[in-house]
Amino acid sequence: MQIMRLWLVFVLLVVLTMFVQNSSYGIYPSTPMFQIQGQPSLLFTNVYVDPNPLPDKPFKITADIQSQSVNWEALIVQLSAPDGISVMSPVIAKLAFTNEGNTMRATWIVMAGSSGSYPLVITAHSNFPYDNETFSVTVNVGTPHSLVVTGLNIPGSIFPNDNFTVGLELKNAASVADNNIIAQIFVPAGLQLLDNVTRYNSMVGPDQKLEFNWKLRAEDAGAYVVRFNFTSSNAGPSSITGGINVGSTLQPTGGLLSITARPTTLQPNSVAPILFDITNSGVQPIHNLQIVSASGGGYVSTNTPIWVGDLGVHVTKTIPLRIYTLNNNLSLQIPVAVKYDSNEDEFNETYQTELPLGNQPVFKIENVTVAPSLSYPGDTSDKIDVQIFNYGLTADDVYATLHLPSGLAPAWGNATSAYFGRVSTFQTVTASFFVNVDNMAHAGNYPLSLAITSGGKQTTLNVAYIVSPKAEFQLVSEDDSQLYPGATNVPFRITLKNVGAIAAQTITTTLLSGNSVPGVKSDTITSVGNMENIGTILPGQTFVTTFLVDMAPQFVAGDQSATIQMNWSQNSTSTSNAFVQTVMVPYHVDYGPYYLMYYNGIPITYVIVVIFLGIGIGLFIKKRRKRLEMIEMTSLQDMPQNDNVFKHEEIKIFEDISAEKINERRDRAKIVSQSHVNIDDGDGKR
Repeated sequence: MQIMRLWLVFVLLVVLTMFVQNSSYGIYPSTPMFQIQGQPSLLFTNVYVDPNPLPDKPFKITADIQSQSVNWEALIVQLSAPDGISVMSPVIAKLAFTNEGNTMRATWIVMAGSSGSYPLVITAHSNFPYDNETFSVTVNVGTPHSLVVTGLNIPGSIFPNDNFTVGLELKNAASVADNNIIAQIFVPAGLQLLDNVTRYNSMVGPDQKLEFNWKLRAEDAGAYVVRFNFTSSNAGPSSITGGINVGSTLQPTGGLLSITARPTTLQPNSVAPILFDITNSGVQPIHNLQIVSASGGGYVSTNTPIWVGDLGVHVTKTIPLRIYTLNNNLSLQIPVAVKYDSNEDEFNETYQTELPLGNQPVFKIENVTVAPSLSYPGDTSDKIDVQIFNYGLTADDVYATLHLPSGLAPAWGNATSAYFGRVSTFQTVTASFFVNVDNMAHAGNYPLSLAITSGGKQTTLNVAYIVSPKAEFQLVSEDDSQLYPGATNVPFRITLKNVGAIAAQTITTTLLSGNSVPGVKSDTITSVGNMENIGTILPGQTFVTTFLVDMAPQFVAGDQSATIQMNWSQNSTSTSNAFVQTVMVPYHVDYGPYYLMYYNGIPITYVIVVIFLGIGIGLFIKKRRKRLEMIEMTSLQDMPQNDNVFKHEEIKIFEDISAEKINERRDRAKIVSQSHVNIDDGDGKR
């Protein structure tokens, strides 16, 4: 028997040892032994994707995970990728044991086979304590050089001291949206930039276009080359150059050309001859002049290069070029590239030459201005002035209609229509429109469609309208733990967050008057309510605003709501508050401390005090009345014997009357007794 017991103990020890060994290798029962309830033990603190991912090029994804529990064991992080994404590193990352508060990083190298939008899921799993957490991230894989140039807007007929506008039009040729589009212009000496160097747009959708414009000033005559640099999240950096021809003034050295095109009639998808007048406007003769090409803006020259030869000072030659139009969008300028020698130097120049089309009215937007200069969500009656130029024939019965996208609306009935009647050749007209911006509109570029109608034909032009970012506040939580009926001078704390994309400056918060919790003390008490100065709050930052409030004793406990108003400014150092937002704050009013019992919303303590006051007053009145009676009786006893109020004769009369009443009662009792005796004798029973 004893040997059997020892054998059983040995078997149990072996089984227990095997279980412990298996535990160390991460073998656990399929059902977790325990599971954290409520707060997760794993927290994703950061997920990072390399910028500008491109097809067939590896890029990196990292995930930082922080421990929220005492310790971890067997932490596993897995990346799940859809079709089209190849994971080049191990899909599962097994991270080491770590302590509470530590952060571990998992890294994967992935590659996309083509451009597109790919959703990926990262799953983190721990056994002790048991927890499963997931994080989803979408990766937009762009196309190399997917941001392409579709137009350069460089006007002609520019002379010294003229102000003019140049523009760059970009198109997103990828099948996914592109973000963070930045364009810059660099101008040489002789031109002055009147604008900021950089232009920015937050997003451009697939197959959509963006236009960036800069204002320049011509200081000196000459041929100049400006450079445009542009970049985006998907396409990366690129650049393009454009030529600007300024005026014709005599210069001591070098040649200077002036190229103009004669009016012509063009049809889409056809070839037409165009006459170009080329003049040497300099002070030196030009040699070996040739037209290299006349292509761009939807046009292609079919007979270039053309040899022109020598061109003397102030001599003009007319050169016919055969131009093929590619599509229906007839551009109003054509770039003419030339090459020549002058003053023992070689020149390569490109002239943006106007094409005066003579067969139809041709409308083009010269400039767009907005008042105020910056538009924000919630704006009303913003004015948009569009300058429209007719490069073609005279047009009759011309009117324009501005079509607004979602987020914008006309300020009133016909605020998006304008009528001009007749617009002559080379005439500029200005159409003014008034729009309201929705309070919940997102910041970014809003492409507006301008339809110009004349003679039954319609021309559609794009008008760029930008809504600037605006701070936006959202309720995070409120601390109403000290609110109860009858509370005085107690804090009401409200936590808010700036969920907008820009910092808010000079913020003030106001607990508006008329609320159920009136303020009693703060930085400023105004006619509108209880106010607190906050200062500057950055995007994504939370802050707490506190108001000290009073609550009436008869206040009914339960769920209530108050209104908080935020006033702030943006991009300004002034104290003016141009932006306003109100937030509804729901809160709960509980019954007060344990010593304050309530009846119908009124503290029992107050009721008891009132009752006791009533009882005390009653007792006081009763006691006061008795005291007055005692004083009166005492005064009667203290009267002198010879007082005339009660005389001896009157007292004697009272005594006689009293004796007569006593005798009368005795006689009445005797009569009753005798009547009882007579009745009994009549019955014969006694």
